[in-house]
Amino acid sequence: MALNSSELAASLPNLRIRREEPHDIPQLHALVAAAFGRADEARLLDRLRDEDALLLSHVALLGDELLGQAAYSLVSISDDERVRHFPALGPIAVSPAWQRQGIGSALVWAGLAALRAAGYGLLFLVGHRDYYPRFGFVPALPQGFTSDYVRPGGAHEHFMVVELADGALGAARGHVRFHSAFAEV
Repeated sequence: MALNSSELAASLPNLRIRREEPHDIPQLHALVAAAFGRADEARLLDRLRDEDALLLSHVALLGDELLGQAAYSLVSISDDERVRHFPALGPIAVSPAWQRQGIGSALVWAGLAALRAAGYGLLFLVGHRDYYPRFGFVPALPQGFTSDYVRPGGAHEHFMVVELADGALGAARGHVRFHSAFAEV
């Protein structure tokens, strides 16, 4: 089980989470490619940056060493009446030498706090169904959301949502569309 934010602070007291800065990008490209074992997700992040579609990008550091990154972009949710926008987490990456030490958890906790503070009501992701529930994520399909990442009749537990503001889950429904760059990964 991942460490909660207070346990992480005790185990890695010098870990810092901050916003991505332009000088981080070359190192982040290499880190993300190494974490995924391929460059597709790193190119996805490059495209989101190029199209000014990154809502937020946090990095995790020990000293000057970049250890991880969590990126957030907006999704659109359309129902029969309107289109609304909410953030989505992904990709998130931790340097292979530092995985399973709570750094990914620290990045997720920081993102949840920042997006709540910014006034967002919901946060979506496509990810591991056993990892993200510890942060409050639940399968999105039973909550009334569909996505191109869920095939009719297929597994859906990897498509998740977390409520950042009370009542937000009851106020939105519809089809969730990620930025077009995600279709290339």
